[in-house]
Amino acid sequence: MTAQTMQPHSLCIAIADKLRERILSHQMPPGSDINDGALAQEFGVSRTPVREAMKLLCHEGLLTAQPRRGMSVTQLTPAQVQEARQLCELLADHLARLQSQPRTVSTALTRQLYAVAQARLQLALGRQHNGAQNKRPAAHSNPPSAFSDLSPEPHPALAL
Repeated sequence: MTAQTMQPHSLCIAIADKLRERILSHQMPPGSDINDGALAQEFGVSRTPVREAMKLLCHEGLLTAQPRRGMSVTQLTPAQVQEARQLCELLADHLARLQSQPRTVSTALTRQLYAVAQARLQLALGRQHNGAQNKRPAAHSNPPSAFSDLSPEPHPALAL
């Protein structure tokens, strides 16, 4: 078997996946600046695929572009967290209704939107948002915040 060379597009996706995991696990906490040069060196690639991965994460809302400063991990306001929580609840209820219907009904889009809303909550709440399946402490200990009164448990009707 021969080794497969990673294509630029898949390289960008692979880097985005690794960065997304670091962000959502708070290894890269909200508000931290992202150094594309250091990441490129760490991954052993040029800055181009790192920058493309960062653009993807910016479109997902996990990174925020700062004019003339680069990008940083998004910091959510309490209002944005509450909005994400409400969206999760609405989408979870909608998915539960769809799942009770005949199998001809597609739930793919609703599941994707639910995953995005869950990622936003995880960004604010850290690892604890993964629910009972992953109770490891976050990489960075955060002091109590405006988000601490929000329940980190996912909707019980869903088993994603």
